[in-house]
Amino acid sequence: MADKGDSDKLVGMFSSRTRTETKPKLIEGSSEAQSKDEKLQQTTSQSNRSSSTSQLNRTISSVSTSPIANALLRETRRELSNRYDSVKNGADIDEEEIAKAIDKVCSTKGYSVDDIVRADIIVHLKRDLLGWGVLQPLIDNPEVTDIHCYDYKTVVLQRGKMSETTGLHWPNKESYVAFIDRLLFRLGKSLSTQQHTVDASFPDGKRICAVHESVCGARGPLVTIRVPRVPEINLETLLIYQVAPPLIVNYLAALVRASEFTMMVAGETGTGKTTLIRCLGTQFRADESIIGVEDTPELNFQHPYYRSLVSRTANTEGVGEVTLQEHIKTTLRLCPSRVILGEMRTPEAAEAFLESAQTGHVGMSTIHARNARETLTRLESLLGRVQRGVMIDIIRQQIGLAVDVVVWMIREKVTGRVRLGEVIEVGNFVEGVIQIRPMFRLAEQGDNPVWEVQSWGSNFEHILDKNGIILGDAPKYLSFSR
Repeated sequence: MADKGDSDKLVGMFSSRTRTETKPKLIEGSSEAQSKDEKLQQTTSQSNRSSSTSQLNRTISSVSTSPIANALLRETRRELSNRYDSVKNGADIDEEEIAKAIDKVCSTKGYSVDDIVRADIIVHLKRDLLGWGVLQPLIDNPEVTDIHCYDYKTVVLQRGKMSETTGLHWPNKESYVAFIDRLLFRLGKSLSTQQHTVDASFPDGKRICAVHESVCGARGPLVTIRVPRVPEINLETLLIYQVAPPLIVNYLAALVRASEFTMMVAGETGTGKTTLIRCLGTQFRADESIIGVEDTPELNFQHPYYRSLVSRTANTEGVGEVTLQEHIKTTLRLCPSRVILGEMRTPEAAEAFLESAQTGHVGMSTIHARNARETLTRLESLLGRVQRGVMIDIIRQQIGLAVDVVVWMIREKVTGRVRLGEVIEVGNFVEGVIQIRPMFRLAEQGDNPVWEVQSWGSNFEHILDKNGIILGDAPKYLSFSR
């Protein structure tokens, strides 16, 4: 495992926010020196952040905002619109071709611009028609995890859960809408009043959610881009970024390797639920048959026997929809040994997934919940909506039979780091209650997190023993500094 020095040099996998700088070592008893160093450190940090933001702002094209320049930019983009198919296939656009298009528009419309504006338009169009256009500096910045576009004038970045205004913008609304259309065109999708929301992902893992302006109020269209910053997917990565200590990581890996237990990974949005599943997925046995069911492809397991089913919304005529629950039922005919549900969103999907788990198909799924115990309550709520009239005891019995382990993930507000917050084992339904065994809990947050071992016994002792994991020998508290 990499030492702490190596860990500090790496950009956070789950969070784009740089870790708080370590205070310089001071002579004991020197409060004046400490005060000066703290002020210097704070000033340096603010200066670096300001410099970083200024650098991002300077990257935007200096295209003039004059009416003639905007009109020329818009008309030239239309002239080059027949190149979109080539752009989709990765072909480059020659600057000479853009220049010819500008000349043609100027000749046709009678526009006259100076060489500086003309050069700016060429640079802007070349960048806008390829890659991510105005947003390319944010895509290239390893600290940025999410990009939020409110309208053509407002672009906000997120480092973990911390939002910052960038100052980046498009020259006008038309160029912003054209940018969105181009991104969606590459994915074979489009926005309209009939299809007002699009959620899709690119082959490299970037995920985009776009909302049509007709349902956005005063602003819009809205665009959110999630940029994965995961260098490698394996168990070592969980340790390097201190998501959980070795004992807990090995405990979860042992249960996954056993291919006998269904695991729920809970937490808020952006807490690393899918990333945890992908890391644990490296422990799937080579002879397993695995099927992933998702709304948007994100899992992408590198496994020889991995198959994927993706849901589909209805077309503009209201037909052709394929739901998650339909796919889960289909998986039972495809003879899988493990079913992975990307995210449990609807009551119907929850019922189908838990039913497959009850019938012997080991599974994993993510779900939104505030803690590990409330995950079971959330499952009760989802099943209750679809199984109306069914007694609550029957619903709880279904959950007790289907779920074996719940892992709850959090993102620390101070450091922006993702941590494993809690692990519980789920037992049988006895006397109106689902039996649970708390196993691990994050006790202290910050740069030196500490986890509490809550139980030295397990429902899966036979599996843990085979993997050399002896919980009885574990200390009360686990950390990376001990």
